[in-house]
Amino acid sequence: MPVSAKRKNPAAVALGRKGGKKGGPARAAKLTPEQRSESARKAVEARWGKGLLKQANEAKPAATTLDTSKKALHLCLKRIKQAENESELRRLTEELQRIVFHRQYQNAEN
Repeated sequence: MPVSAKRKNPAAVALGRKGGKKGGPARAAKLTPEQRSESARKAVEARWGKGLLKQANEAKPAATTLDTSKKALHLCLKRIKQAENESELRRLTEELQRIVFHRQYQNAEN
């Protein structure tokens, strides 16, 4: 039994479009220049940042040794709690995963 696409109600589509045309400019008018700039920055990062962030991370030299002590683990968790943006949080989460992985690997060897 083939699944057919739902037909949209043309009146509802027109009403939504009408509100959408008004909503964006009205929201932008209420924002401060700093808020608009931050919103635009987030949009650019979402649209283009993924590939650029990967390139930037690949260009950085890898750390030669990884501190897997309890102190390093707790420090990483503390920095995660204090993270201010998504990219920093993502970087710290990856660092935490590396620490935990290496600790597990070290424990398995012993």
